[in-house]
Amino acid sequence: MAGKSSILVERHGEGVAVVTINRPHKRNALDMAAWRDLGDAFHSLNADPTVRAIVLTGAGGAFCAGDDIQAFASVKDKPAERQKYWDTIMEAYAQVTGSKVPVIAAVSGPCVGGGCTLALRADFRIADRTARFGAPPAKLGLVYPADSTQLLVLIAGYTMAKHMLYTGDIVDARAAETCGMVSRVVDGSVVDAAIEYVRPMTENAPISIEAAKIACDAAMGGRAREVADQVHQLSLKADASEDYREGVRAFFEKRRPRFTGR
Repeated sequence: MAGKSSILVERHGEGVAVVTINRPHKRNALDMAAWRDLGDAFHSLNADPTVRAIVLTGAGGAFCAGDDIQAFASVKDKPAERQKYWDTIMEAYAQVTGSKVPVIAAVSGPCVGGGCTLALRADFRIADRTARFGAPPAKLGLVYPADSTQLLVLIAGYTMAKHMLYTGDIVDARAAETCGMVSRVVDGSVVDAAIEYVRPMTENAPISIEAAKIACDAAMGGRAREVADQVHQLSLKADASEDYREGVRAFFEKRRPRFTGR
């Protein structure tokens, strides 16, 4: 990891990329440039066939304190600039959500506002005991977006989502685990725990993972019929793949398969 970039990318062993939000002086709150860099980092990783999983985290004991309020306030009365800022945030979210490989948010400290939304767009969330989750628009006189609200309801549950949105309260790691927002609460390095959590996924067939991710995300949003043909095409691709033949060979040879995504 090198340089002064607001977004750092590092490889950890075979197939795992770790993306770190590097604005610790702002508790990793993101300004427009950082949102753009985050989207660009995911875009590059999503195009790299050697990447099998992505861990998203923050530097300095914070995941992400959301949007940089001071930076956003500077454009709030400038409609064109405000829209550009908002479009940049939406593109970053889309790159995270649209990844073909599993994305795991490794959460320490604050994970609030846009940071919470960012974590919800990962497939899994691993937290340490310092993690705190919140959606505070009601305390700022703002409105939480409808698609982000849908994610919060689907992942944290109807009652918890209403509690967080109505009160703006911060939810600790244990409560987040209890409601299903967090997959696991760990001691020690949350990034190491996330890498360990995702490692078995990197050893499975990439085409299968891609199809499962598309189907699961669509089912969660009530869009299963919309992606049925896309999933079917991936099924046909898998049937004709070398990975399928490798899986059969490995089964009969009683060894771990070596999948390549082809």
